[in-house]
Amino acid sequence: MTLKKNIYNFIIVDNGKISELGNNLIINENTLPILDLSNYIILPGFIDSHVHLTSTAMNEISVDLSSFTSLKEIIKTLEALRDSLPEGEWIIAKEFDPTNLEEKRNITQEELDRYFPNHPVLIIRKDAHSSIINSLGLRLLEIEISPINGLIKERDHQIAIGKAYQSIDPSLLVKGLIKTLKKAAEKGITTIHALEGGYTSPPNSPQLLLGLNQYFPIDVIIYYQTTSIKKVKDLGLKRIGGCLLVDGSISTLTAAISEPYLTNQGYGVLFWDIESLSNFIKTAHKEDLQIAFHAVGDQGIDLLLKAYQRVLKEIPKEDHRHRIEHFELPQKEHIKIVSQLNLTLSLQPSFLYFWGGEGKLYEQLLGKERAKRIIPLRSILNENIVAGGGSDSSVTPMDPFLGIYSAINHPNEEERITLEEAIKMFTYNSAYIGFLEKEKGSIEKGKDADLVILEKDPFEIKDREELINIRVLGTISKGKFAYKDPNLITNF
Repeated sequence: MTLKKNIYNFIIVDNGKISELGNNLIINENTLPILDLSNYIILPGFIDSHVHLTSTAMNEISVDLSSFTSLKEIIKTLEALRDSLPEGEWIIAKEFDPTNLEEKRNITQEELDRYFPNHPVLIIRKDAHSSIINSLGLRLLEIEISPINGLIKERDHQIAIGKAYQSIDPSLLVKGLIKTLKKAAEKGITTIHALEGGYTSPPNSPQLLLGLNQYFPIDVIIYYQTTSIKKVKDLGLKRIGGCLLVDGSISTLTAAISEPYLTNQGYGVLFWDIESLSNFIKTAHKEDLQIAFHAVGDQGIDLLLKAYQRVLKEIPKEDHRHRIEHFELPQKEHIKIVSQLNLTLSLQPSFLYFWGGEGKLYEQLLGKERAKRIIPLRSILNENIVAGGGSDSSVTPMDPFLGIYSAINHPNEEERITLEEAIKMFTYNSAYIGFLEKEKGSIEKGKDADLVILEKDPFEIKDREELINIRVLGTISKGKFAYKDPNLITNF
């Protein structure tokens, strides 16, 4: 299905739905109030297909280190926070990226112990797959992990932050959620696929989101990151998984790959074997749940595909829409198997903006040839695979135009896709991979009135660089403004 670029002169919204649209509006005494947006361009509301929502909300109530340029600045800021807190209270910071710092290294456990002897400290790195903890924090968590100079990775990291999050006041988390969703609406997002539960989320986050959903300004669709099918069924959810890890991440050298990393000659980590993975998928598949797994490296992808193949051969189901999250470094044959099995993908093109291209992280760790194969968008779409667009927030920002820009400017020119295809990733495709295409993803009669109002027409922009800066002037979720820019001029 291609993205429909029909031009309509009017849309009638009734009870949150599009009841009519066309070009010749007949006005009579019973006509509803008319909102004049004729000076702007309207697209379907954007859908982010991969968000760690409560973890992102934690950014609103923890220290954001993304703008710091030296360890000295970071320590001074955390010292100021330390002096305002009672002894024993946690200091949690996020978005730590050593590549942005003068020192080009992690802060060490020794440094954290020296400056924060009476406060547990957890610093979560930008990749969201690793963190640094001080000795007091490690003792308080009472978990059996073995950090190297304070650095913990993957499952140990997940366990650590899950335990630390238990100390957070739930009311603060709710405030963080509201701020996060308002920021998402400011970017034109009307629906989020929220990957919740497990060690990486605050306790009972799926239950919290379900309880608050009716108060949110935009829609939140929950994927429960658990291996407990009973928990999912008890909550009445239809989806299981999300970032259930088959392997790790490239930045932490834990994504499972067939050729070694350049820096440590390692091959990454697989967290499942074929039997246990197949058995879990089979059980969830028989319960008619949509399944989503995180697989990044070619070895991780290969293992997951073999498990999906085994189950779907034994229990065929045409419209299962089981997902693979990230799918960063597939082999060519993996792409074909995804198509043959009717699997869907949730991809994060903005990874390419931050870590793709000459001299950046992917090249440093994998070399030029493998870096060219990262997130091969053109190859994927050529196989008629439905791939939704996501951010993996808080790893990268919830910003669809950043993702769209990154997709059409892939560092490997052979893997670039068109603007139309990129927008579709963040609208119709992201609806489809969540079984939402009958309600969302396009402007059609009977669908939710989820709309984004833009200052400029993205299809009329000649300079690709301008695309990243297109302003969202309004976001309408089910017929109501979730965001309205002060510069949006309307008749009321």
